[in-house]
Amino acid sequence: MSEFIRPKIFLSACIEYEPCRYDGELIRDEYIKRLIKHVDVIRVCPELAIGMGAPRDAVRLVERKGEELKLLSTNKGEDFTEKMLSFSSKYVSSLKEKQIDGFIMKAKSPTCGISTVKIYQDIGKSNVKSSKNPGLFGREIKRVFPTVPIETERRLSNFKIRDRFFTELFVLANFRNMKTEPTMKKLVEFHTLNKYLFMNYNQLILKNMGNIVANHQHFSAEEVYEKYEEKLRELLSKEVSLKKRINVLTHIYGYFKNEVAADEKEYYFDLLDQYLNSQIPYSNVLFVLKGWAIRFKQEYLKKQTIFEPYPKDLIMVTDSGKEI
Repeated sequence: MSEFIRPKIFLSACIEYEPCRYDGELIRDEYIKRLIKHVDVIRVCPELAIGMGAPRDAVRLVERKGEELKLLSTNKGEDFTEKMLSFSSKYVSSLKEKQIDGFIMKAKSPTCGISTVKIYQDIGKSNVKSSKNPGLFGREIKRVFPTVPIETERRLSNFKIRDRFFTELFVLANFRNMKTEPTMKKLVEFHTLNKYLFMNYNQLILKNMGNIVANHQHFSAEEVYEKYEEKLRELLSKEVSLKKRINVLTHIYGYFKNEVAADEKEYYFDLLDQYLNSQIPYSNVLFVLKGWAIRFKQEYLKKQTIFEPYPKDLIMVTDSGKEI
């Protein structure tokens, strides 16, 4: 079984930790409940932090004609804007020293939301002006940590989004751990073991990362790590496409095309067709290739992180079916 460095994540406190929603409820989430066992959590409820109780009158983002955006209580119109902006600025700034690997925020929250928050024309019964906005606290998180993976509990119900987020969390946690005592030997090993995983994202950036590791200009290890991390975060920001994944599978299959029997090849390409038709996940095809790597004693391949980028018990193929 692979050993993983524990990622450091920020989590909205109302998810699996504290009954601090406006209605006094706690949000249960099976995916995050499993994740918590493998990560170190920093959490806060911005609304409780500025003195709001639970339960409480709900708040919303309001933009009245000719006025700036405000955070107001839905029924009474109490204004929490300045308190929330002040708290968000100070608290988020304090997170810089925590070396956080990823954020999980409460979706649609006027404070913690990151992209699908509604802005209303007024309090009470009023129309929605827009529904594609960040909350005040979430906006500050995105501003201060533009290269750190950030998701909501609702989006993590989508298998593809969840798989990618978990992968990035554990890659970044591993790199963060290496930086505590940076050596070129460790960086070479990290780059080597992640080769096929990184190919899923962008081969050109991967090549640039390889050049950085080669260190032809003889920079210090600290300088090399800094340059490498910049490219690593750029790489992880790229989309993973079906075409890129097929390219990776083709590269790995090349190790075995002259080794496996005809009926094994037939079975493999049947699985590949099923993956192309969205009938099975990517991991099913990788399982076959990993089995061949073990059988034919391909030690280099056996160690590749693409076969197990994060702990196995986090794999749940259930899917909401929506990219929300």
